[in-house]
Amino acid sequence: MQAILALPAPNVIRRLTAVLFTGQSIASLGMTAAVTVGSIAATHLTGTTDFAGVPTTAYVLGTAVGAFPAGRLMDRYGRRAGLCIGFLVGVLGAGLGAFALIAFVPFALFLAHALMGMSRGALDQGRFAAADMVTQEKRARAVSWVVLGGAAGGIVGPLAVGPSSHFATQLGYDPLAGPYLIGAAIFVLGSLMIFSLLRPDPRDIGRALALTAQEDVTQELPARNFFRALRARNVQTAVAAMVLGQVVMTTVMVMTPLQMTEHLHHTLDEVSIVIAAHVTGMYLTSFVTGRIADRMGHAKTILLGAGLLILACLLAPFAAETWRLAVALFVLGAGWNFCYVAGSSLLTDSIQVNERGHIQGSNDLLVGLVAAAGSLFGGIFFERIGYVGIAVGGIALALALFGYVLRRVRAPILPAA
Repeated sequence: MQAILALPAPNVIRRLTAVLFTGQSIASLGMTAAVTVGSIAATHLTGTTDFAGVPTTAYVLGTAVGAFPAGRLMDRYGRRAGLCIGFLVGVLGAGLGAFALIAFVPFALFLAHALMGMSRGALDQGRFAAADMVTQEKRARAVSWVVLGGAAGGIVGPLAVGPSSHFATQLGYDPLAGPYLIGAAIFVLGSLMIFSLLRPDPRDIGRALALTAQEDVTQELPARNFFRALRARNVQTAVAAMVLGQVVMTTVMVMTPLQMTEHLHHTLDEVSIVIAAHVTGMYLTSFVTGRIADRMGHAKTILLGAGLLILACLLAPFAAETWRLAVALFVLGAGWNFCYVAGSSLLTDSIQVNERGHIQGSNDLLVGLVAAAGSLFGGIFFERIGYVGIAVGGIALALALFGYVLRRVRAPILPAA
């Protein structure tokens, strides 16, 4: 019989949640600093803009691919091991990115972004690690605190590009190597922090909580794969919230800068203001999303998120001024956050402790593939149906999510089976 960890004191849970929040902040900072210059670095190395989108695509696909093995690894060896390895993959990716610019090797840059994406896919599992450590009535708040850590990268990351470029120049390297060098150093710090401070392991705390709730992990049903788990209504709802929220948010967000520069003739400074507002909506709303989900329930919170996505898609096509677009994109980010936090918490509530890692990783694989598709095909849709058409498509998908969840909003949450 496997030994189960005694439940730690509340102050230990708060400390571990703070470690996970800091880890997410560190990861987001390092990723954003490097990804910000990816398209510029690709153009610099290849001498053409034809490959400018490859680093972002490689990063998004890497995020999707990295989530699944990370989840399986965490099931077997624990959250601490999986997150440490995630940071180390980030060190390898960022270091390879710096090498690509110093040695002038374009392919190495594309591989570097794929590795950093795989690192991100693993590190995003940190929100589920926070969910492991608390009971259902506090789970959404725990998820939201870790998601909030992404605000550090979205806000501070781009600001680190200039100083890190100067640092690389002083070392005699290509200035574009700076963000990658700093990113590698940040990922080393993150790995050391997780290895040293994320003790006891959140996975073990989750198992102890399950035992306390009389769900003895030695007698529970065999772990299901993702597709078997997806037959459960609550798992379907959680996955639908995260997948549909992701595709609406990604497609509209990616095409907004193009709409602003090509059709509305805004400057890049104005584009940066709008995207900053969007990132703020994506992450800083985590201050309230978790509490709303824990008090109102997951389904109602997802309904709020779908409603915000619909509102954003109604506002964006008719917004010509920068401030109106900023409001629309803020609302878009907030809608995504509501769906993402509530969906993540509901998914954890709806599966057994012995299957969390690989099912959560499979979910993030699906979410990542949807994000990649939205980014990859967004330009084609923009060319064929325009920004208004993309917004109408977003409304249709958000309405589908709203209608799907509305039929279940009065239904009780079923226990994991």
